[in-house]
Amino acid sequence: MKKIITLTAVFLVLTAQGFSQIKNLEEVDLNGIKRTETAGPSKPAPVNPVVPPGVTIANYTTDEEFSFDSQAKPAMDLRIAALKAAGLTTLGGRVVKNPDYNFTFIIDYVPTVKNGAQLPPAVIIDTYKNGASYWRVSDAQDAMNSCSANFKNARVAVLSSYLYEVGNDNAFAVDYVMKNMLRSTPEYDVQFNQYKGGKFTFESEAQKAINSFSALFKQAGIPVIRGKAVKRPDGDYSVELEYVVKTNKYGVRPQFSAARYDSREVFPFDSEALKASKARLAVFSSAGVPPLSNIVRPVGNDYSFSVDFIAANIYQQGGVVPSAAIETYQAPETFTFENEAKTAMQEKAAALNSAGFAVVGSAVEGSLNNYSYTIDYIAKASF
Repeated sequence: MKKIITLTAVFLVLTAQGFSQIKNLEEVDLNGIKRTETAGPSKPAPVNPVVPPGVTIANYTTDEEFSFDSQAKPAMDLRIAALKAAGLTTLGGRVVKNPDYNFTFIIDYVPTVKNGAQLPPAVIIDTYKNGASYWRVSDAQDAMNSCSANFKNARVAVLSSYLYEVGNDNAFAVDYVMKNMLRSTPEYDVQFNQYKGGKFTFESEAQKAINSFSALFKQAGIPVIRGKAVKRPDGDYSVELEYVVKTNKYGVRPQFSAARYDSREVFPFDSEALKASKARLAVFSSAGVPPLSNIVRPVGNDYSFSVDFIAANIYQQGGVVPSAAIETYQAPETFTFENEAKTAMQEKAAALNSAGFAVVGSAVEGSLNNYSYTIDYIAKASF
């Protein structure tokens, strides 16, 4: 009965002419009738795997060895206390026997900290070298002391400063601490690092210096996990400190960078270039841009100078913007005589200084009937 009703409905949609031409049911082409396809049963959407809550546990190991387990246990307890003081969550430890039958220990800890944890700190330890070499040790020593003082004036913690040999000359380096401007994340990773500093003839001297180096780290807010004396490639000894910081998958973002200004001024004697470079340090400082060091460099048979300074890194959506940079003003006009260009340059420099753009260098350029001038000044980012 249902089949007859269905066929009747089909016949009603046929045109009158077509209907009149049909004599028998057998003449109807059922294959030519338009069909409406129905969707089959839908497949269930894939289900994301369920991740159960949990905590990753890491192992803190050490190269220390002890003859007896009774010696290893107190050392382990002290290390657990140091890890806790550094802001880490510890989960106990165990004394184990090495293949050589000496004893050491392993401590379980959580290798992450939540956002908002004050410790471990997010800091970077870096080394500054200006690349200059000094024939006299006293000159290198003076440059090193001045640079260290400049770092401290900029409120940057200095861990160590030292001289090293470059061929037959001397150079200096300064180890310092700056913030790691990490992107905000719900959780941060704990990272163990090592710092080596100082140069001592005897191991006992390095051992005695561990406390003073640790105190410098403490002043900088960096928890020290362990300190020891280590032998250097040259046969002397240094202090090695193990310390802990926090980081994340986005990598380091230094608080500031060292930038360099190369003066375009030229002097016939290196003493004149040195004097001018020292005067320029004061200009940077007065402009609120911390200088680091001044360098005299040869230019052909003459001399010029460079000044290294600190520029804070301003992190934005599109990248990094330095807080300060050196910009150049090139005079659009030309002058017949050099003294005319020099007078115009001095007037423009005074105008720039009055407008708050500290002038750090200037020079007249060109030849007869075609003189011009260039002025270098400090530009600051405004946010």
